[in-house]
Amino acid sequence: MRSGPLRIAIFYMLIALTWIALSERVIFLFHNTLNPEIYLWLSSGKGFLFVLITGFFLYRLILIDKKKLVESNDHQRRSDDELKRLADIVTRVNNMIIITDENNLITWINKAVEDHTGFCLHEIAGKTPANFFIGPKTDKEVINTIMQKKEALEFFVTDVGCYTKKGDAFWVYGEYTPLFGDDHKHSGYIAVYNDITWRKQKEEEITRQNEKLKEVAWLSSHQVRRPVANIMGLANLMNITSDMDERIKILERINCSAKELDEIVHVINSKIANEFEHTD
Repeated sequence: MRSGPLRIAIFYMLIALTWIALSERVIFLFHNTLNPEIYLWLSSGKGFLFVLITGFFLYRLILIDKKKLVESNDHQRRSDDELKRLADIVTRVNNMIIITDENNLITWINKAVEDHTGFCLHEIAGKTPANFFIGPKTDKEVINTIMQKKEALEFFVTDVGCYTKKGDAFWVYGEYTPLFGDDHKHSGYIAVYNDITWRKQKEEEITRQNEKLKEVAWLSSHQVRRPVANIMGLANLMNITSDMDERIKILERINCSAKELDEIVHVINSKIANEFEHTD
């Protein structure tokens, strides 16, 4: 698109060339019908007339161009202010944000990423996130799924186990959104992460507690039943025998079963106490 000054200059040259080419010829066509003094006045005054006409048109063009320039500057200023405001919001939000290009190379991170992981932009720019944020316990299947989703240009969410610069593990919930330019060409991904380490720790704690409960339930339903059944059976024998020696032997067996039951109860109580202590 031509700029305002160039457009005005071209317009002025077109008028000037047209005036030069036609004005003298038009006046000459009437030289036989016009009074010589009038013809001389027109011939010598056409330059002043040209200046007046072109000056008016130039004035109007300059006003229009100035108005467009002011509107353009206002629009640009508003756009710049909006971009600055959005950039300030994105920089200050607690969510971690990482932007990668079409080759999955990091182009930008916000302050939350730097504060949470210890990595600065100049350390990781131009490299893939996997070079920095994954570690020994990161699920490789999750990483493979992320790469497959990115190659398919899909929006997706997932939980990822990550590591800080110091090697501390943490969990994030990530939302991955593909980016496209004005020409609809893929230009990268923006990933927004929430720290869910606390939630994951609670899930692991609940899983461990469920395993302990299953173990205690198994002890209660199997280990406890055996000595209890022995005691009940021996008690029935005690009721139907009158032989003293036999009764003594039955009592000894009941005593052994009672000790076994007591040991099992102590084990169950110990497991429950340890789990409460771990939870606290």
